[in-house]
Amino acid sequence: MDGYLTRRPHEQLRAQVRSFITEEIRPRLPLKGVDARTDATLIRRMARKGWVGLTIPKAYGGRGQGHVAKLIVTHELARVSPGLAAELQACQLGLAGLLNLGSEQLKQTWLPRIARGEVLPTITVTGRDSGSHIKGITATARKDGDEWIINGGKAWIGASHVADVHCVVLRTSDGTGDNCLTAFLVEAEREGVRLLPHQESVALQGFSFGEVHFDDCRIPDIHRIGEVGEGEAVASSSSILYGRLNLGGVALGILEAILDTVVEHTTQRSLYGKPLIKHPVVNDQVGEIQANVTSARMLAYLAAHLLDRGEEADTELLTAKYKIAEKAVASATLAMEISGAYALFPDESPIAQLLLDAHAMRPPAGTPGIQRLRLGQQAAGLAKGVPWSRRFASPRHSGVLERLTGD
Repeated sequence: MDGYLTRRPHEQLRAQVRSFITEEIRPRLPLKGVDARTDATLIRRMARKGWVGLTIPKAYGGRGQGHVAKLIVTHELARVSPGLAAELQACQLGLAGLLNLGSEQLKQTWLPRIARGEVLPTITVTGRDSGSHIKGITATARKDGDEWIINGGKAWIGASHVADVHCVVLRTSDGTGDNCLTAFLVEAEREGVRLLPHQESVALQGFSFGEVHFDDCRIPDIHRIGEVGEGEAVASSSSILYGRLNLGGVALGILEAILDTVVEHTTQRSLYGKPLIKHPVVNDQVGEIQANVTSARMLAYLAAHLLDRGEEADTELLTAKYKIAEKAVASATLAMEISGAYALFPDESPIAQLLLDAHAMRPPAGTPGIQRLRLGQQAAGLAKGVPWSRRFASPRHSGVLERLTGD
């Protein structure tokens, strides 16, 4: 079984993704080097298929297929190219704030273009001096009449060098209060926006995640997402409702790639006159990886299903991102042990690369420690505010999470 809680249109979409992988992605693998990270060819082709805008309501030109559909695409891509899957999910993440808190004017202007694949969005929050600590953001936006002047840098931005528009969260007042941040939509080609040269990374081949700088960049106030002071809400709702499930989907694909590699290795290689898989110790290890895959699928698809039903799912989203990433790292470590020296040579085995890719899933959208902290708060009834999945499933935001019933 590839997923749970899916409907006929979901499985039709899965078949389309697999066909695209066979025809468009596999012939280009491996996606090595900086040039592959800044090449937008494949991500734009996926965007034109509507895969960035799967959760955009039909009223804005999107497919309105929801989070299970989004998970299917990310999951399938990551089985073959975790880097491309990470890039697609970064663009999907980039439209979350616009959907949740954007003005009707911004939605009418940008969502149809994103849905058609003409524009690639991303979210631009983290910085070298603050990491993922949202209230530590130092890049600023200063009001000047009907405009805002933006200054500062952002780092480790998914889809940084292929995006056409950034959802940027900036400091608009001093201190660390609840209203110190505001979000804006900023075009990549706007004067004052500058990309730093992309660096190579050991993980997620083909994924652009670099640095964006703003130098006296002027944007009109109509580009503000939400009210002044709602920047943290934009960042947090995007991270929880989109980012955690997206990254869980990438980790799930990595986990399945690990299992596929291990099964192939242990069934084709023999030791002491019989295939490795027939040795009890190895069989036990492969069984552990299979159990990790099965439980990870259930976690991811349940969380996505609950979102599409408009039900409260913050706990399930936290758990899915946290546990699937941890299962991927644990399984890759087991695979290294099973593979022995083979795993140390990239031309012999992809396991070492998959281990690095799995580790790359742990920090973004909250490290494992942060996920446990939030889960502990929820268990003790100490979580603050209305759960994001409840807030953005309310009538005020009808269409953001469309209820999917029947075929």
